[in-house]
Amino acid sequence: MLSRLPPPEDQVHELSVLIEAHHPLLLIESIEDDRVHALIGHLADRMRMPLLMWSPTTGLVRQDTDTAGPAPDTETPAKVLAFLETADREALYLLRDFPHELDDPGMISRIKDIYRRYFRHRGALILTGPPRELPAELEPLFTPVRMAAPTPREYHRFISAVLRDIGERRPVRIELDGEGVARLLEALGGLTFFEVRKIITQAVVEDGCLDEDDLSRVFEAKRRIVERSGVLEYFPHDRNLGDIAGLTQLKAWLSKRRLAFTQPEKARSFGLEPPRGLLLIGVQGCGKSLCAKAVAAEWSLPLLRLDPSNLYQKFFGESERNLKRAIRTAEDMAPVVLWIDEIEKALGQDSNDGGTSQRVFGTFLSWLQEKKEEVFVIATANDISRLPPELLRKGRFDEIFFVDLPGAEVRQRIFEVHLKKRERDPAQFDLSALADESVGFSGAEIEQAVVGGLYTAFSNGETLTTRHLLEELGGTHPMSQTMREKIDALRAWAKDRAVPAG
Repeated sequence: MLSRLPPPEDQVHELSVLIEAHHPLLLIESIEDDRVHALIGHLADRMRMPLLMWSPTTGLVRQDTDTAGPAPDTETPAKVLAFLETADREALYLLRDFPHELDDPGMISRIKDIYRRYFRHRGALILTGPPRELPAELEPLFTPVRMAAPTPREYHRFISAVLRDIGERRPVRIELDGEGVARLLEALGGLTFFEVRKIITQAVVEDGCLDEDDLSRVFEAKRRIVERSGVLEYFPHDRNLGDIAGLTQLKAWLSKRRLAFTQPEKARSFGLEPPRGLLLIGVQGCGKSLCAKAVAAEWSLPLLRLDPSNLYQKFFGESERNLKRAIRTAEDMAPVVLWIDEIEKALGQDSNDGGTSQRVFGTFLSWLQEKKEEVFVIATANDISRLPPELLRKGRFDEIFFVDLPGAEVRQRIFEVHLKKRERDPAQFDLSALADESVGFSGAEIEQAVVGGLYTAFSNGETLTTRHLLEELGGTHPMSQTMREKIDALRAWAKDRAVPAG
């Protein structure tokens, strides 16, 4: 059966240690009932303990025998807790779809009593289901257990089982070579088995074949799944470091650390920890966001963007839950690049929000300091005055880079990039004159000058020339003029605190 694929050995071992150490209340937050059931089933076999499972439709039923029926009078949450309180036996009790509202005084009292009784032996009550908020009285009693994301090997075994299952009902052709299979497994990373089964089944049922054409559908399905939370955005690979003019020191830093991040075990055996992330501070429009996209493409990793505008909610505690949900998604998809654009908007200091920003910042800082999964964080910021000093302390990020306005040579290269992007031959333009005229322009402003010149040429029925671009530049006041004081202050701050990216 698909649901009985063997779980990871390290997960079974982790749980067995908790049971042997007398942790009587466990909380597994997962919507994958089949995987949780398989995991606890293997645990019960390993520890030679009875396994009983409860659901609202069946009551409490023993799973390791075919002869036992439901335990009498265990149909409701209150009744099954009363049964467990008096049973007080060394067994594993898996409670599925248990109500989220555990604030009833009677239920709280029974759970506390179960904790005291079961602490004397190896018996354990295991709650599973979607993430829940426990009452303050119960939270310290439960041990949270994270359901590890499937490994590529597990995905491979599961997909094979799904295809065999479909093949029993209709012909199935597999037209993927080794590289195609690897790309498919990469695309599915971070998804639940339930989601994988839906995606694979739909792809195969449409034409009876699993091939390269289905990969784009998988990526699109994954994008929809990741973005349905409203906090994260999923970006396909559409840039590489060659698309970024300048930033030579930043590129060299990233190139030197690519292998250590993509092959973490090899790095650790060499005495290195994989890189954790970097903070890009600088002038707006100079390539910070583009760099985040390019790193993900260059390292062949998924890119997730944390949207600060959707992080904060009006209800108490919801903002912290949004951040935790985003972090959990990123960890499940690891290895991955997590891009936090304009981090000052997501984690900046705000004294008028009732402490929400401080709690969100504390959650993020704790995770950044302690994270073990391969999540490479790229944070970008334009306004350092809003960043908490703790975030800028050495050790939070591997490095802090300052991205300044481009110099003459880099401006020429930026014109080349945007002219080629619009199918114009840079050799037909006076790039030196354009670079001289665009002193103080950011990369984004240079791109807009090219776009503006194209509009002018198009409306006049002319071919784009250097003249059009020079006129566009001459009629523009760059941000370096309109926000000169702010940029000067930013440069002064970065002089002794950050590494020049160029």
